[in-house]
Amino acid sequence: RCSAARREGGLWRAVLESEGRRQEVAAHALVNAGGPWVEQVIEQDTQTAALPSSGDPAELYRVSYDHVLAGEYKEAEQGFRQHIEQFPADDQTADARYWLGESLAAQGRNRDAAEIFLAAQKDFPKSKKAPEMLFKLGVSLVALDNKDVACATFNQVTKKYPKSGQALLARVAEEQSKAGC
Repeated sequence: RCSAARREGGLWRAVLESEGRRQEVAAHALVNAGGPWVEQVIEQDTQTAALPSSGDPAELYRVSYDHVLAGEYKEAEQGFRQHIEQFPADDQTADARYWLGESLAAQGRNRDAAEIFLAAQKDFPKSKKAPEMLFKLGVSLVALDNKDVACATFNQVTKKYPKSGQALLARVAEEQSKAGC
């Protein structure tokens, strides 16, 4: 039987007990068919998932990014918005804005994602994420059925950032093909 479970670093840590033996296991998902401890687990998970309250931008970024990796996009959105608001001059703010856009897109909020990618790309045109921001703007525009502007945006990726790497340029070509550019 599972006697305890908690969220830690994007994983579930569960304590299993059987015939006097106790074992802790890690898993990406936890399925409960029922049990008296469900409410307690949910309460603990809510407390664990809280964003750090410290003034450390690196910690807030790390926790927010962990939420992305765990597929917890609402929590990631909250964390990256908090990072951007509290630490606008931090070295990771451009990346935080990129991941905010990704978190929004993952929630199907393509218009919001497009606005974030556009603003971030304009504010941080020389950041390492700038070519990816412009590309993701194009992807968001395709999702919004604004294909003409998306195609123009994809063209800008190759024009502004011709040395952005073969992987990204291949993704641009693939999206252009899908969009009928």
